Amino acid sequence: MSSKAPAAPAVKTARRSHAQRREEAERRLLDAALAIVAQRGSVRMTLAEVGLAAGYSRGLAAHRFGSKAGLVQALAGYIGEQFGQQRARGPALQPGLESILGNIRFYFGRRGAAWLSSRALLVMMNESCIEAQSELRPAVAAYNRSALAWFAQHIATGIARGEISPANDPAITAVILLGAMRGVMQQWLVDPKLALPAVRDRLLRVVAQVLRQP
Repeated sequence: MSSKAPAAPAVKTARRSHAQRREEAERRLLDAALAIVAQRGSVRMTLAEVGLAAGYSRGLAAHRFGSKAGLVQALAGYIGEQFGQQRARGPALQPGLESILGNIRFYFGRRGAAWLSSRALLVMMNESCIEAQSELRPAVAAYNRSALAWFAQHIATGIARGEISPANDPAITAVILLGAMRGVMQQWLVDPKLALPAVRDRLLRVVAQVLRQP
């Protein structure tokens, strides 16, 4: 009789579906594009470069997104999704003024790699302003409209709840808020010596004072 122990049954690794592999490939391509744009902009970025940086063939990005404009449009949406997911991991906030102030705190409270998408977005915005026929402009404009709509919705909700003064036009005030936040962030990314926490706290006080009912 043999003294050898019976061999352990082989563990089968679950095979990923085609949809799962496709989703992973898209995420890796977008992550690669995000890093490239944040580091040196999108004007000279090529689809072949993105494919290789993601660990795939030179042609996969072109196959997946069709064109550089398609990739840029997807990247703008991806940046928005990342920000939304990061924000959703924070505490639940009431719609209206509480959400607006919470969003500002979160925006300036991120650290490390969480800033990468914001840096890439600012680069894309600057490039879309400079290039006369920029393929970035429609994608960046669509992203801006989505961000502005978020603020406008919460301002309108705050007005309906009686916590925000009706003197604040939702659409106009949203532009001012978003511009202030991005302007501060751009200055900090250029000069990290900027006292960002102090600026954030002062901005929160100003926003609360302007928005609240007298």
